[in-house]
Amino acid sequence: MSTSVKVFASTDPGALVLSGTAGALSTLLKTYLVDGRGSGAVATLTVAAGIATATYGSGHPFAVGRVGEFTGATPAGLNGQKRILSVATNSVTFDATGIADGAATGSITSKLASAGWQQVFSATNITCLKPTVPEATGCVLRVDDTDATNARVRAYEAMTDASTGVGPTPLESQLAGGLYWPKSSAASALARTWYLVADERGFYLAVAPAGSDRYTLLY
Repeated sequence: MSTSVKVFASTDPGALVLSGTAGALSTLLKTYLVDGRGSGAVATLTVAAGIATATYGSGHPFAVGRVGEFTGATPAGLNGQKRILSVATNSVTFDATGIADGAATGSITSKLASAGWQQVFSATNITCLKPTVPEATGCVLRVDDTDATNARVRAYEAMTDASTGVGPTPLESQLAGGLYWPKSSAASALARTWYLVADERGFYLAVAPAGSDRYTLLY
């Protein structure tokens, strides 16, 4: 089952909050595109009839369809990125076709897998992100999230630090400060509803006011 496309949402257990506060968007993008989230110990991992069940002592970060990254298990076929098939309060399942029935051993951990990007530079409330795969453009996306309600965004062919780059788009003459990515209509901690779909080449982020079903596609 393919795990190349990752989906994240504000409705996921323990999801990061996007709000009208400085740094909320840059932190969200860094977490989900680069780091992954919700790393924790797996209490037990067992296989029965081609389905693996991971149990946890106190919850997990997964929803159905999300991609988990598992490490430390024996047999080794249970490690790596796995598409989550079902969830309960303290357990999840994923496909384990070809792995013999039984309990895994080892110090097993899991987390919500990232989309596989890298952060090349950063400053306070600023993140500069780049796809990792050779097939991508190799350009750097700079997200200046120092404002409460809108982030300012610009792409560069290359950057030498968090504020300096070559080949910018849009040009300063076209749009001073870069594109506007709205986070909130008000500078407040009120959570926005969001969805993020990403792979190693690009991403789409849609944001809506809390309680609304009308989304703005940011990127």
